[in-house]
Amino acid sequence: MTIIRKGFCTTAFAVLMLFLASSAWADVKVHGATTVAFGLMKPQKAKIELLAGVALTILPSSTTHGLADLVHGRADIAMLAEPLESAAAALNGKEPGLVDLEDYIGRQVGNAFVQFIVHPSNPIQKLTTAQLAALYSGAIKNWSELGGNNQPVLLVGEPTSSPYRLIEEALAISYASELRVVQNTNQTAIIVAQAPGALSNISTAHDVPERGKFKVVETDLKLALHLYLAFRKDAPELVKRVIDAAVSVGMQ
Repeated sequence: MTIIRKGFCTTAFAVLMLFLASSAWADVKVHGATTVAFGLMKPQKAKIELLAGVALTILPSSTTHGLADLVHGRADIAMLAEPLESAAAALNGKEPGLVDLEDYIGRQVGNAFVQFIVHPSNPIQKLTTAQLAALYSGAIKNWSELGGNNQPVLLVGEPTSSPYRLIEEALAISYASELRVVQNTNQTAIIVAQAPGALSNISTAHDVPERGKFKVVETDLKLALHLYLAFRKDAPELVKRVIDAAVSVGMQ
């Protein structure tokens, strides 16, 4: 009888520990802005997981895609490079009524700024706001018009990203039809690092391998990015633990 009890207790204890471990380290899906993904969630993933007691699956895409995934139940948390209110307005502009702000909460987890980037071979060191407007609108099509190389301007952008909209609004322009569209900011960095005539943007929060392969130009246009995580008000406690952990790490 004693042996049976010990065996039973050992087995029961093992099952209990397995249950507790699987519960504590349940998977939380975090989708959205690459600025938040590469500026906070990926670099601090292990620390946030430890603080929250969960495992994170992080999928970088864009603010719009992340919020849409949250609304449709494909993600537990959305990474946003702008306040929830403006991100929701942008998404509702495409799909009216999709996001009901009464159902969601946005928490700020960090700050960043937009940077304008070119290929290292480009001799241009600084661009004024007026020059940026001319470049992005297509009024200037060759870098030689600004005293640079005789090289066509290759505009690169990601239309679903928050910086894309911020730049358009700040410059009061419509993007040139020649804009080369990419799927995420990492692709932007790769193209600019390889194409001598390229012009695009990245954020100060982006920690990407290509940083040493492109050049940041000075500009008098300062565009701030406030980084957020959004979640449903009725989200389970483990999701809220992730949010609290990210805030404690990102806002310190």
